Amino acid sequence: MATIDEQGNIHDRAGRFDGHVRTEPEGALGTLERPTFTGYASVQEKVEAMRAELADAVDRLSDDEEWNRFLDTMGKFHRYSFQNQVLIMIQRPGATRVAGFQTWKSLGRSVRKGEKGIAILAPKVVNAKDDDGNVDLDSNGKPRKKVVGFTSATVFDISQTEGEPLPEGYHSFSEEPPPGFTDDLESAIAAQGYTISYEELSGGKQGYTTMSAPHRVVIDSTLAPGERARTLAHELGHIMCGHTGEEETRSYSTDHGGKRGEMEVEAESFAYVLCRMNGMQAHQRTASEYVAGWQAFEPDAIRSVGERLSKAFKRTMELPWQNARE
Repeated sequence: MATIDEQGNIHDRAGRFDGHVRTEPEGALGTLERPTFTGYASVQEKVEAMRAELADAVDRLSDDEEWNRFLDTMGKFHRYSFQNQVLIMIQRPGATRVAGFQTWKSLGRSVRKGEKGIAILAPKVVNAKDDDGNVDLDSNGKPRKKVVGFTSATVFDISQTEGEPLPEGYHSFSEEPPPGFTDDLESAIAAQGYTISYEELSGGKQGYTTMSAPHRVVIDSTLAPGERARTLAHELGHIMCGHTGEEETRSYSTDHGGKRGEMEVEAESFAYVLCRMNGMQAHQRTASEYVAGWQAFEPDAIRSVGERLSKAFKRTMELPWQNARE
């Protein structure tokens, strides 16, 4: 299945968690007024306008509905940074696959005349230099790179193009996990150094992850296959979001200053996106169920949660999966 990187280039890469692209009706991710980043005197003015819209959109993510829209976008564009996921969401809510003009051309498709592109932020990368002004080389003799700022780049959704068809993924969601999905979740957890056991749990608990050695993930043995997969995905979210370190363990509380609510939002959101990417219906608890006062979260806190989720997904997608999808 073709996947698209941050620069809008499409790659063919098989992977259990990286294969299905679903399309949804135009407007399925909301009806926010769509900004069009055109008519600026300079690239810098355009970038500043994009940042302003981005800040406003992040502020709105404190609303549960907006947060779920963001998660749906993340599921389609997990290779993109948090800020570009939000920019895609607010400019073209129904987007399913995006790439640059030349990339679409190389795939036998052309952007239709009159289509307005989706503006994203691209890093400005230059060769790093030492104190003497010489290019700094790595151990292989290649120049080290550093980011000195951001510029704008333009991508287009597949719905804005025409030409050769691309492979399509599934278009519906099932209550049952697809073949191999549960096995892959178990393998991913085991690859992080955790053992998995299935035990009959009480008190309505579906599963938990121990935050100190020996590291274990325990899942309620009475769960149906769908709930078992969703619970495994939730516990994998805790692991991949970095909740099991010594410092995080001390912060996992509901006391003043505790971060249990934020951690649960991240794990539940991780599971929501991962399950939907694999064709499963995801019954996510809303953020406000987990965090008292989620609506009053500062944008910086919401941004931090979103960025941690994006990074966790990128790490997850890079893991070697045993059950590769065609």
